[in-house]
Amino acid sequence: MAREKLEIRGEILMALTPEEVINKRFQATKFKEGYNPEEVDDFLDEIVIELRRLNAENASLKRQVEEAESRATDASAGEGQDLFVESDSVVMPAVAGDEATTGSVPAADPSSAASLLAMAQKVHDEYVAEGQREKERLLSEGREEAENLLSSAQEERSRVLGDLVDTKSELEGSVEQLRGFEQKYREGLRDYIESQLTRLKTGTTVEQSLDTDLSASSTETETQNSDSPQTGATKTGWLNR
Repeated sequence: MAREKLEIRGEILMALTPEEVINKRFQATKFKEGYNPEEVDDFLDEIVIELRRLNAENASLKRQVEEAESRATDASAGEGQDLFVESDSVVMPAVAGDEATTGSVPAADPSSAASLLAMAQKVHDEYVAEGQREKERLLSEGREEAENLLSSAQEERSRVLGDLVDTKSELEGSVEQLRGFEQKYREGLRDYIESQLTRLKTGTTVEQSLDTDLSASSTETETQNSDSPQTGATKTGWLNR
């Protein structure tokens, strides 16, 4: 069904069709639900029923007006007036849900039908506006949460980097201490080895000196004994005996 132009208070609007209401799909929210979907669907079903009834009523009224205008051109003003009076009670179809039933319903004022259509359009626009506001709110909350997460991540990154720098400084200090200890240990070990070598060399020279002195002392003692007269007489007398 093609959409018709509808003039309300000097503004031309496109009339909303029941099929458009039925086929209208709203994008589901990912973070937080809006209105109760079942209640919205029930209300939209009521709007569809009312729109179908109003469309049928409006079409019937248009046909009556066209027929009355056609007859008015061929008849007198009085006869034309009678035709308009007779058209006040016309059988029009009443639509309920997807099945249409016919019956006698009182003729409605076209302005009233237009008002109902305008109200239905207004309700639809309010739902759309509410959905847009909810979308903007969720986007704003999402951006704010993303900014907070980014800020927290940057703070955590800065803290971790600071801890790493401090740890690096401590490790470098420990390495320097170990290097100093190593240097002192090497120097001490070298001095100890040199002192031990010196002692070993010194110990060997003293031993040799002691041997030389002992040999010289023994030779001198033997010489003195051989040169002594008493010692020789004693030896001779001992032999004579």
